[in-house]
Amino acid sequence: MRTVLIIDKETEMHESFRVIFGASYRVLAAVSGDVAMEILQHESIDVVMLDMATTGLEVLKDIRNAYTNVNTIIITTIKNINDAFEAIKMGADDYIIKPLVVEDIQPTVDRLFSSKEMRREMVSVCSESELELNIEFNNIIGQCPAMQDVFSTIIRAARGNLPILITGESGTGKELVARAIHAKSQRNTHPFIVVSCPNLSDTLLESELFGHEKGSFTNATDKKIGRFEQAHSGTIFLDEISEMGLPNQAKLLRVLQEYEFLRVGGVKTVNVDVRIIAATNINLKTAIAKGTFRADLFYRIHVVPIHLPPLRNRREDLLHLVNYFILKYQKECHSKMKKIHPDAMESLGKYHWPGNIRELKNVIERILTLYGDQKTMLYEHLPEEIRRSNNHVTPLQSLNVMKLLETSSMDETVSSIEKEIIENALQKAGGVYAKAAQFLKTTKRRLKYKIDKLGIR
Repeated sequence: MRTVLIIDKETEMHESFRVIFGASYRVLAAVSGDVAMEILQHESIDVVMLDMATTGLEVLKDIRNAYTNVNTIIITTIKNINDAFEAIKMGADDYIIKPLVVEDIQPTVDRLFSSKEMRREMVSVCSESELELNIEFNNIIGQCPAMQDVFSTIIRAARGNLPILITGESGTGKELVARAIHAKSQRNTHPFIVVSCPNLSDTLLESELFGHEKGSFTNATDKKIGRFEQAHSGTIFLDEISEMGLPNQAKLLRVLQEYEFLRVGGVKTVNVDVRIIAATNINLKTAIAKGTFRADLFYRIHVVPIHLPPLRNRREDLLHLVNYFILKYQKECHSKMKKIHPDAMESLGKYHWPGNIRELKNVIERILTLYGDQKTMLYEHLPEEIRRSNNHVTPLQSLNVMKLLETSSMDETVSSIEKEIIENALQKAGGVYAKAAQFLKTTKRRLKYKIDKLGIR
């Protein structure tokens, strides 16, 4: 059984943690750093949870130096949140804020074990020549560092069976990534099943996913095999999982935990061997706060996260994508277009691309269809919205604020804008926090606080 070591001078907290973890983990406890170090010498410990008021940062430093395979979680108060950020810099894996929210504690520990399992799967593939990637990867185009990271994660994640959550705006290519993972996996000779969650009501989605027995409802004239059974031994892709209702989320959670379910109206348990890949274009933590998405389901599907950047953050990939789509659809559109005028390319580069790669694909197809008798793509061939956007673009328009406010609160919109600005700075800085802080004219400490607060990875 996995073991958690609690370091807290308040002995009543030891018993509280034993109750919280129940039979899931063995819980050992220490009232000081010295006692904890002695326990670590004689016991196999998986996670150490350190109360900062008891230990300070020195004990964390000692543990990180002496026991590199042990995960560490800091417990602190919001008043001392800066200590938690310093601890993260020193190698702590996560932190929890007092007063403790009981429902958050075990998922935090579970998440560490999931990450550890993922790292174990990665070890044997990190040096393979397959990581020497080109611009095109399983029909996904990308040369920028963010996309190269995505390609590497695809290769590594494909070797295991852990659930995967792909995030990113609409049109960024989440289904392509899911298909690439399946194609690289040992399940690639078995089905890849796609379920679009927003397209069905809760009742129909339940029947679509899990099937139903004859007579289970008014129109159920025959037994139906659901998508999970169809995906047996393969992969199921749940697109826009955030649109799934809470009852179906509960049933999906059981599949993730036990790999079994009941058909609608059924009494016999159905067992399946299937890998689950989910995708969403919204912040699921916000959905959890609103009560529309289950926290326990989030932690089950968020084992291997993959984030796809929007096209506006991938300017260096734009020319490659344009060329790719021209070559791909030339024959289909009966086009002889082979060149792009510099003015046209400059305008494409300035456009914000709210619809991302899907919008770019549609634009290229339209141009090839309407102007395919010409050899060069010209500025005047571009859609009016692209030509118009190049002339009068205010900072607020470029960030698409008004569109964000249609579906989000002001606070959510501000957070979204902050996140985009920070992600751009990090990309420009090659992931170096100090350099990104200089670009943003702020301190490294404040930048790290914002990164943690906004969930940027």
